[in-house]
Amino acid sequence: MTPLPQLATVDEIAPLLRLEPDTVMRMCRAGRLPAVKVGHRWLIHLGRLAEQLDPESAPAPSSAGSAAGAPGRGVSEVNR
Repeated sequence: MTPLPQLATVDEIAPLLRLEPDTVMRMCRAGRLPAVKVGHRWLIHLGRLAEQLDPESAPAPSSAGSAAGAPGRGVSEVNR
């Protein structure tokens, strides 16, 4: 049996990212955080968020990847 993913609410994640809960919710809606909406509540996938925030765990960019400076969902957006 596969383990269930670890999920956290917007209110639990906001202080960790040093952001207001409304900002975290907007980031979830925009797809900038690994989240799923369950009912009226956003739940953030902790494992995927940790991968997104840890630059060493990110895969190396390939030559077929996007051009440097192109908009995307990177760590820089999370740290605003």
